[in-house]
Amino acid sequence: MSTYCAKLDRVSATNFIENVNRVGLTSMEKTGQIYYVDGNRLSSGDGSTWASAFQKLSEALAASQTNMDLSGPRNWAGRNTIYFKGDDCGDSGNQIEDLVLFADKTDIIGVGSKDSYSMPCIVGNHVPTNGMSTRFYNVQFRGAVASGGIIITLASTSSGIQFHGCHFNGWSTTPATIGLKSTASPRLEVHNCKFFGAFSTAAIHLLTGDGNGTIIANNLIQSAGIGIDIDSGFDCTNEQAWIIDNRIKATGLVIDDDAECLAIMGNLGSSAGALGATSHDITHVGSAGNIISGATTAATVPFATIA
Repeated sequence: MSTYCAKLDRVSATNFIENVNRVGLTSMEKTGQIYYVDGNRLSSGDGSTWASAFQKLSEALAASQTNMDLSGPRNWAGRNTIYFKGDDCGDSGNQIEDLVLFADKTDIIGVGSKDSYSMPCIVGNHVPTNGMSTRFYNVQFRGAVASGGIIITLASTSSGIQFHGCHFNGWSTTPATIGLKSTASPRLEVHNCKFFGAFSTAAIHLLTGDGNGTIIANNLIQSAGIGIDIDSGFDCTNEQAWIIDNRIKATGLVIDDDAECLAIMGNLGSSAGALGATSHDITHVGSAGNIISGATTAATVPFATIA
């Protein structure tokens, strides 16, 4: 290896470590077990190294949850880590990956590449029935190829789920209807993610129930329906929920806020509808500084007035 290439490798490694630390995965947090998943393996190992990696992400999540549940050498105050690589896992063969279980206090870190995407991809419709403080980094979620549907559905059985730098890919033979749907799953956080594809309903849909502490921030969102849809029963009475600094391009409403309890601030949005009722539903309650572009004109929303 040339001196130049070696220098580049050291720089890349340093940048990777800095990025990992920046998103909160410092050495102080790596207090638990580490598992490895390689979706391209022909058979599954015990997950302890890359050479003996699990074949499916679901296996690693189950192992991490089992570890968290131990009553002896208890790791409840720590965090486990799963390193995950693979190409379109769940797309065919024995790699079906409709996740039905997450893992408490576990970080799933995508590594490697899937074609031109610098992250692994998992294909399917995921409806976890658990999950406390599960965090995903650098993972692409793609809707089921044949049926589309909702890519990830969260319910009240999960809380504190986070997505950082992830992709929600709605392009399939049958496009996905929703990228991320959450019903009464508090402290959901979505940061620096990309939603792309012809989501026919909404890229993100927040439904009735406990939404305390929800943060949707700094995302790129594309939708053939609504960008972000919030139902009237969404509640954040005890801990403010935020939709801030997102960039949204939607055929329908950029943001449809029927709850009127979130802080909706600093978002830029473009709708195919005329500016007004067909481009956005953002009231003055808790909102400020959004710029919305309709079919023919743009405006600051809520509309600025000077007394």
